[in-house]
Amino acid sequence: MVKVQLKDVTKYFGKDRGVENINLSIDDGEYLAVLGVTGAGKTTTLYLIAGLLSPSNGCILFDDKDVTTLPAEDRNVGFVFEEYNLFPRMNVESNVLFGPVVKALDLTDSRQIAREMFSLLNIAGKEQNFPDEISGGQKQRVALARAIVSNANLLVMDDPLRALDAKIREILQVELRKLVKDLGLTCIHATHDTHEAMRVSDRIAVFKDGEIVQIGTPEEVYNHPISLYVANFLGESSQIEGEIVIENNESFLKYSSGLKLKINTKLKTGTRAIALVPAELVNIYDVSEKDKINYDNVIDAQIISSKCIGEFYDIDIKMHDLTIKSKVLIGRKIPLKERSKIVCGIDKDDFRIFPIEEEESNDQE
Repeated sequence: MVKVQLKDVTKYFGKDRGVENINLSIDDGEYLAVLGVTGAGKTTTLYLIAGLLSPSNGCILFDDKDVTTLPAEDRNVGFVFEEYNLFPRMNVESNVLFGPVVKALDLTDSRQIAREMFSLLNIAGKEQNFPDEISGGQKQRVALARAIVSNANLLVMDDPLRALDAKIREILQVELRKLVKDLGLTCIHATHDTHEAMRVSDRIAVFKDGEIVQIGTPEEVYNHPISLYVANFLGESSQIEGEIVIENNESFLKYSSGLKLKINTKLKTGTRAIALVPAELVNIYDVSEKDKINYDNVIDAQIISSKCIGEFYDIDIKMHDLTIKSKVLIGRKIPLKERSKIVCGIDKDDFRIFPIEEEESNDQE
């Protein structure tokens, strides 16, 4: 295992910025997810850590040792690429043992570790197959085994599950985290998928335009996003614009139709603001249950449309003249037909509140 530190790390490609002033500390044995859209700086950061790129400024430390100028082959980093990068003319076993052979490691020990990896990753029996004879999920497992068997104590993965179908991806997310934790590795996992980042990580670093805009545990980043950008990125939310009103020491967001939503905010009365509420926190009930439910906001509404998406219903709701979204687990007995009358329940703490000025400044970035 290894502790990784990036101090004021900047990388430019000519005049184009890759990342700028990245300050990041990854604890020994931590699983960090690096989350962001394409071009946010995720891959550049991983390449800098692995030694595949050199920073324009700043320094990189492994266990307080400066490795900024240390070649990639001397950093003891296992790198799993999005495209696997398996050698097509080598069978699975030879691919996995390539690192130990190049590093002149003890092959008897390496073969024993490889056998353990094949068993753990459910690819035992595929050792003599070539890459074009195994599935995408199996190729990913081989790439992971190769990275680990190379005697790495730091595992770096660049969107490793992106090319897989949804079901295999979910299975491997669970397997990846368990394997990394069982082996005691430090792991940095770049992804564009919010749900993947939430499932695998101890902490999430959210990137935007080559900078880290927020870092914290999955719960912290989801429940307390520091900007409208982060809040929107972390899930499907409804956006409600209005004015802050304070009555009897309670804060409300007043929508243009006159609808007032009880919220939790320190913004002053009269402030124009945006309230975001994640779809999964908009709770739906039959109108007959209105007197039985207990939320800060209980509002009469109507179903506009509903669609089954995997394990959930994606539902559009009309609340006064406002349209919002709800996500409800399949199996709940709720009205789903178009124009069905319902009741929405939303607690005040479930809204993420941002002043309008922040949205405007984000649009200008």
